[in-house]
Amino acid sequence: MCTACEWAPHFASVGAPATPRISAPAARDAVTDASGTDADFVFHHGRVYTVDSERPWAEAVAVRGEVIVQVGDDAAALALAGPHTRVIDLDGRLLMPGFVEGHIHPFLGAFLSNGVDLQVPTEDDALAAIAAYAAEHPDGPVRGFGWRVDMFGPDGPTRQSLDSVLPDRPGFFFAIDAHSMWANSKALEVAGVGRDTPDPVPGFSYYARDADGDPTGYLLEIDAVLGLVNANDPISTDGMRRMLEQWLPRAAQAGITAVFDAGVPPVGAEQADVIALYADIEREGKLPFRVVASYTVKSPPFDDAVTRFTEARERVCTELVQVGMVKIVGDGTQGGYTAWLLEPYADKADSIGGSPFTETQWHQLVDEIDAAGIDMHIHACGERTARVALDALEAAIAANPARDRRHTIAHLVYLGGEDSARFGASGIGAQFSANWFSADPDTVVNMAARYGAPRKDNFYRVQDVLRTGGRVSLGTDWPAAGYFSTYKPLDSIQIGVTRQLIGEPDAEILSPAEQRLTVAQAVHANTLGAAHQIRMADQIGSVEVGKRADLIVLDRNILDGDPHDIHRAKVTVTMMNGRIVHESGTD
Repeated sequence: MCTACEWAPHFASVGAPATPRISAPAARDAVTDASGTDADFVFHHGRVYTVDSERPWAEAVAVRGEVIVQVGDDAAALALAGPHTRVIDLDGRLLMPGFVEGHIHPFLGAFLSNGVDLQVPTEDDALAAIAAYAAEHPDGPVRGFGWRVDMFGPDGPTRQSLDSVLPDRPGFFFAIDAHSMWANSKALEVAGVGRDTPDPVPGFSYYARDADGDPTGYLLEIDAVLGLVNANDPISTDGMRRMLEQWLPRAAQAGITAVFDAGVPPVGAEQADVIALYADIEREGKLPFRVVASYTVKSPPFDDAVTRFTEARERVCTELVQVGMVKIVGDGTQGGYTAWLLEPYADKADSIGGSPFTETQWHQLVDEIDAAGIDMHIHACGERTARVALDALEAAIAANPARDRRHTIAHLVYLGGEDSARFGASGIGAQFSANWFSADPDTVVNMAARYGAPRKDNFYRVQDVLRTGGRVSLGTDWPAAGYFSTYKPLDSIQIGVTRQLIGEPDAEILSPAEQRLTVAQAVHANTLGAAHQIRMADQIGSVEVGKRADLIVLDRNILDGDPHDIHRAKVTVTMMNGRIVHESGTD
C-alpha cells in the first residue's frame, strides 16, 4: 500500500544540485475584522459549510488579501465590496474549506502515474487505452500506471499483447501496487533484457520468463522495474519536477489546498533535495497548495534521525513549504506478508510479518524524537505495529516534558483488542485512507485470505476511534493502493461514507457496515482533522474570520443528497491563500 519507502533507496543515485537554505518571505498580518479596505473577493448567495462546530453554516464569505475577513450573511459580505472587488454569485452552490490531504506522495504519484491510466476492468480495455494514448502522443516511450494483477492469468501480463498495439516504440506500465511492471519487446530490447540477462535479485526482483527462458514482459519488484525505466526514460531531477508540475493543476482541480507529503523519493543523497523542488515551484508562483513534508526513517541505524530531520527543516522553510514530521516506516504491507500482525497470517501460519525495528529500538527511536520536540507520523499497516507504536508513544509522552504533540499513526488496516480506544485517551491521531474502505477484490479476496475469519470482517474500524474520542484525519496515500488509486478527496470521502466501490450503488458493503462515516465526519477528517495533524488548524481547515483563504466551491451540496453521487461533484473554484488556482463554470 505505502510505496514511497520501497522506492526511496532506488532514487538515491540520481543526481540533484545542492540547494541552499530557502527562507520564508514575510507573510501579511492576518485580518481579523471586516473594517478597513474593500474585500478582494466576495462569495455570496450560496451554502457555506464552515466546518466550524459553533457556526457550521453561512451564506457568504469575503476575502481580503490572503485572509477571510467576513463569514455570515449576504448583506454583511456585500457591504465589503468595492469597485475592484470580484463578486462571485454562488447561485446556491456549496463553498467549504479546501481539502487537506493528511497522507499523500505527490512526487512519487506524479512519477508513477505519468501517462496512460490503466485502472480499467480488462486487458482488452487496457490495450485499447494504450493504443489511444500512443496515437495522441506519437513520440517517445509510452508509459502508464494502474493495471491490476487480476486482469491477467497466473503468469502475469505478456510483451506479445503489448506488441500488438506498440510494435516499434518502447512501452512500460506500472502496476497499481507500484511493485511490478508490464513491458513490451522494444522496452526490453532498449534495456538489454534478454534470455541471458541475469535477474537483479534472484527470487525477489526478476524478469518472469517463458518455457524457453525468454522474458515475458512481466517484471517483479523495484530493482528490475527501475532498471528498465532508467534505460528507456531516464529519471532526473528535472524529470521529477516536470512530472509533478504536470500533475499540480489536477490537484487544484480536485480541491486540494494543503498536503502532508508522507515520504519523498530522495533524488541525490538527501530527501531534502526533492522537498526543495516544492519551494522552487513556489518561488515561480506555480504551487497551488501548502506542503508539510516529512523526513523518513525506515530502518536502523537511526542515531542521526533528529539531526537529519533538523537539517532538512532548516534548509527548506518558506511560506508554503516546510518539513514538519519524522515519518517512521513501522512495517510493510499485508499483500507481501510484511505487515506485523498480532496473530499469524491465515494463509501463512508460520508468519506474523515483521518490523524493521525491535521493540527496544521502537522505544529508543520514539523517545529520542519526542524528547527533541518533533512530531512523528508512523506507517502501521499491521495491528502489532500499531500496538507497539502506541506503547512507545505513550511511554515517551509520560517520560518527556508536557507539550502540544501531534503524533499520528497511519493506515490502521486492523486494530486488535482495545487499541482503538487508546487514540482518544493518548491524544495520538489516527490517519486513514478512506479510499481503501471498499469491498473491492483486493480487500475481500486477497486481504481476506491473509487474515481469515473473524478478522477479515473487521477492517478499518474508524468509528471505533471516533466514538472513544480519537482524532481522525484522511489522506488518499496516492499513488499507493491495492485496487483503486486516487488523489481525489471526493472519491475518498464517498468510499469512507459508503464502504463501497464507486459506480455501483448496490455494490457490496465492506464489513462492518456500522463503521461507515457520515459525510460531515469525512469532510472534517479531510479538512480540519488533517489540518490539526499538520499543526495548521489555527490557519486552515475551516471557514472562519482570520484564517487563510483556502476555499473551494462545489457544484452541488455533498452534505445533502445521495452519498453515491459525492464523486460526481465538480470543484468549480479552488482558492489557496486568497489566490484562485483553479476555476471553471463560475460567474
